[in-house]
Amino acid sequence: MARSIVLHNDPFVKVINRYFNNDFFRPVAREWQAIRGVGSRLPVDIYTDNDGYTFVALVPGLNADDLNVEAHGNVVKIGGETFAPAQTSEENVTSLRSEIGFGKFSRSFELPEEIDADKIEARLEKGTLTVSVPKAESVKPRSIKVKTK
Repeated sequence: MARSIVLHNDPFVKVINRYFNNDFFRPVAREWQAIRGVGSRLPVDIYTDNDGYTFVALVPGLNADDLNVEAHGNVVKIGGETFAPAQTSEENVTSLRSEIGFGKFSRSFELPEEIDADKIEARLEKGTLTVSVPKAESVKPRSIKVKTK
């Protein structure tokens, strides 16, 4: 369904209408994969303390098998895939709005300090992925006991 800014035959208005009615400028979610690379769109919160880093991502509807967490050097990568919701098979149904993104996603985070990749833990609970990444012992603050003579 085409949108019109003004309802007359001005050539300038026709160009503007064509511009705003172009699918490239108003893609539906399923088209964002090809145009924008939906794969990079995983919102993540990151927290830090003296012991390490904690990544929190909302991944509703995914199972643990749908997710992948990797560590390489001081880079942590979170990836997976979401699937399109079931579409109706009725021929006379037209989608009015499609905002639910789907497809492969991947985010990589380079951390400023060395990490202990062998002790990384990932938990999925009620659609929330929590990844705990401990800092390497060599970069953790240490308390030195002062001796007296």
